[in-house]
Amino acid sequence: MEVIEHLDPDRLPALEQAVFAAAAPATVIVTTPNIEHNVRYEHLPAGTFRHRDHRFEWTRRQFEKWAQGLAERHGYAVRLLPVGADDPEVGPPTQMAVFRRNADQAETHVGLPPAGAGA
Repeated sequence: MEVIEHLDPDRLPALEQAVFAAAAPATVIVTTPNIEHNVRYEHLPAGTFRHRDHRFEWTRRQFEKWAQGLAERHGYAVRLLPVGADDPEVGPPTQMAVFRRNADQAETHVGLPPAGAGA
């Protein structure tokens, strides 16, 4: 998913429910801008977002907190990764979370076979 920053923040719970609770795929990849990196864009005025349609942009800590909470609530493990050069001061331009559903969640999710069942 590459759209979370295009959603109003109060719509994120609905996205979470649709993707992580209802669909519950084995893997979800989410990318979003790292607002800390915006200072590296000379053309971008301070305090503005990279795109006029962005509703928010998160710091690395904000993204980590959101991703960790979501993973805990829905039985996923999450790994946070940089996308692009990881600037030692402000981090990468884009941040990524790779969510993998825990094996015990696969067994309890309606409509999914237990982990390792069938081929």
